[in-house]
Amino acid sequence: MKPLKSRLRKKIGANNLYLKAGGGLKRFTITSLPYILSLTAVGVLLGGVVAYALNSPTFRLTEVKILNSGLLSQEQAFRFCELRRDENLVTLDLVNVQQVIKRKHPEFKEVLVRRVLPNRIEVTLKRRTPVAQVAFSRYLQVDKDLILLPGSSPVPFRNLTIIQGAPAPPGGLSVGSALRDSNTVKAMKMAEIVKRSNILKKHTLTKVDISDRKNIVLVVDGLIEIRMGDGHFIDRLKILDQTLKTIELDPSAIHYIDLRFDDVIVGSK
Repeated sequence: MKPLKSRLRKKIGANNLYLKAGGGLKRFTITSLPYILSLTAVGVLLGGVVAYALNSPTFRLTEVKILNSGLLSQEQAFRFCELRRDENLVTLDLVNVQQVIKRKHPEFKEVLVRRVLPNRIEVTLKRRTPVAQVAFSRYLQVDKDLILLPGSSPVPFRNLTIIQGAPAPPGGLSVGSALRDSNTVKAMKMAEIVKRSNILKKHTLTKVDISDRKNIVLVVDGLIEIRMGDGHFIDRLKILDQTLKTIELDPSAIHYIDLRFDDVIVGSK
């Protein structure tokens, strides 16, 4: 059996520890009480603000403003975004609105939707820029990513290189469809390189003809053919650049330039 004094000392120590813990808790409660009360008040205030925002007619959608898209009436703007009047602006899903616009209008590369309290939505649009046209039964404009853009014409658009001989995409020729045929992609890249490098200088790249998959043909000034073959395009464009430093691209004198062989062949008229 343990000595009585030892048991008493332990009991007294436990009581002292309990008293200290209790005192610490009391001091903590007293010290923290103002903060707890403040947080509670803030929570109640925020809850009231949220409840007001959700139920007040002040935050009901009454105006949709479409930027960079010409003049649209309010009815047209609401239809454009598939929105309804008097929707709650605070709870409106802006990401969903953005996705709806992109799905309905793939001609826009970027769509930014933002809420302007208390009652307006603003939509900023960035259109895809046409850089070429593809000849099907009609001429359709495409951007640098070969996305089909709105508008078509029975005759070529001015100042846009024609891609001739591209197969129609499996999904059809609807706006927003992408042309993914490998030769069509090559044609677009070649047109970009020619324009960026300024190889043709004062001449115009009228057409990239991919009708013969074994021989892509560049048509310059609507009359002169430059026969590129089916590969090594960068090297052949370098050879073309060197060739054009020694001859003049005269449509009245030159019918074609053939780069498919070791020696450049210039066909005269």
